[in-house]
Amino acid sequence: MKNSSFYLGLFGLTLFTQTAQAELALGVALASFQDPQKGLDAKQIALPLVSYRGERLNFQVTTLSYKIVELGDVEINALVSGRIQGYEAIDSPYLHGMKTRSDTLDGGISLDWNGFSLSYKHDFFSKHKGDEVALSYHKGFDLGKLQLMAGAGVTWQSEKLNHYYFGVNASEAQNFVVQGSLFNRTHYQVDAALVPNVNALAIYSLSKSWALIGGAEVEFLPEEITDSPIIGEKNAWGVFVGIAKAF
Repeated sequence: MKNSSFYLGLFGLTLFTQTAQAELALGVALASFQDPQKGLDAKQIALPLVSYRGERLNFQVTTLSYKIVELGDVEINALVSGRIQGYEAIDSPYLHGMKTRSDTLDGGISLDWNGFSLSYKHDFFSKHKGDEVALSYHKGFDLGKLQLMAGAGVTWQSEKLNHYYFGVNASEAQNFVVQGSLFNRTHYQVDAALVPNVNALAIYSLSKSWALIGGAEVEFLPEEITDSPIIGEKNAWGVFVGIAKAF
C-alpha cells in the first residue's frame, strides 16, 4: 500500500503541472497509510512531491516514464516505478522470524487513452520476481479554482509478487506467543489475485503557481491475500495533503 499511496501524489502533480503549463513542480505532503500486515499501525510520513513533464520524458514522484509513440489520443510509454512494500521482522511482533521483504523497482510499458490506462510491469531487481497488470480509469472535473479527479481500477498481481509480500514460507512457519496469546503462523502460499481500488484527488489553486493538493486511495484485498496468517486488514489505504509550486 505504501506504493499506492505514493501514486496519489503522482496523479495530483500530473494534473497540477498540466494546469499550470509548467515543466517542473515541487512540493511537500504529509501522508498516512495503512499496510495490511498484522500488527502494523498506520504510519505517517513527510513525502516530497517532485514532478517533471517534458516532451517525452516525465517524472512523477516515484515513476519515470518515456513516451515511445503517440498515435492521436493513444500514447505508449515505457516506465519504471518504485514498489515500496517491503518490511522487516521488527516492524510487527507477528512478523518475528520472517525474512526481510525488500522494496524494489518495477519496469514495463503502458498504453494510455482518454483517461484509460493499461500497464504491465515486472520486477527489475528480482526481489519478488513477479508481474503486475493494471487497468484503470480516471476522470477530472474542473470547478474553477478547484479541480477534482476520481478513479477506479483493478490490478492483477502474480503469484510470485503476492507470495513475496503477503505469504509465509515453510521455513517461516512457527507458533509463538504475542501479547499473551498463542499465534499460529502456518505456511501459506499466496496465489495470483485481482485487487480492485478506488481513489480521489483534489487540487485547489492558490495562485498561478501554487496549489493545495489532497487525495485518498483504498485497495480492497481479496481472500487470496487476506487468508494469509500475517495479514490483519481486509483493506489497505492511504491519504495525503500537501502543497506544490509550479515553475
